[in-house]
Amino acid sequence: MLQRALAFLNHSNIVTDGNFGPNTKAAVMQFQTDHNLTADGIAGPNTWAVLDNLVPQGMDISHHDGNIDWPNLSAHIQFVYCKSSQGATYRDPMFTANMAALAQKNIIRGAYHFLTFQDSAQDQIDNFMASGVDFSTPGTLPPALDIEWQVGGNDAQTAALNQYITNNKAACVQIITEWLQGVKDITSRTPVIYTARGFWNEYFSGVTNFGAYPLWIPAYQPSPPGLPPSWSNYAIWQYSGGGPVVGAPGNVDQDLFNGNIADLKKMALL
Repeated sequence: MLQRALAFLNHSNIVTDGNFGPNTKAAVMQFQTDHNLTADGIAGPNTWAVLDNLVPQGMDISHHDGNIDWPNLSAHIQFVYCKSSQGATYRDPMFTANMAALAQKNIIRGAYHFLTFQDSAQDQIDNFMASGVDFSTPGTLPPALDIEWQVGGNDAQTAALNQYITNNKAACVQIITEWLQGVKDITSRTPVIYTARGFWNEYFSGVTNFGAYPLWIPAYQPSPPGLPPSWSNYAIWQYSGGGPVVGAPGNVDQDLFNGNIADLKKMALL
């Protein structure tokens, strides 16, 4: 996490390999010098305080990630998105417990819905809102809509579900539009869209009418992600689909917020 934050701030020669070698130490010393800290190359509390302020880091979780050890969660995780629901009926069994633990720890938190194109937008709105989240509560991020490759019970079902998008592009765009507008009308918050550039270009090429929604983009690479045509910037970068975080029993999705802690707090109504 230290290396990722320094790399995000354009410190050269950083490799995010988890090893505190000479290049990492040099980058820490340069960061300390740039911010009027003692340039001792040690990532202590003062150095981390400045770094956490400049590069808020987070993670996103579902029941697949198991029981998080919340009391011992890394202090550098400053926001968490939790899976709430999927389609018209599925609700994540860990969602309520995860959100309660985050609220108790005063960690900025949010809920996301995995969109399916076989169910109506209204049924999916109802399913998502049944989670009971009050999106006007300080510390709560905007609702998020996960728009990505569909997954079936086997390869044939998965292929059919994704082919459905290709065959019914206009109807699928309408489902996205209705979900976003419906949730915005209920919560008075502008939802975040989670989608990958590759997915968007494959299935929604030419669709450029969602650029006003904040973008949460997955791109598992060392440099900031390229964007789908509809967007000129991103709000959150999911830079890892499975990395270690202290307190998590296994690897989890990891994220960077594209702004400082004040920007993140503003997005979370703080």
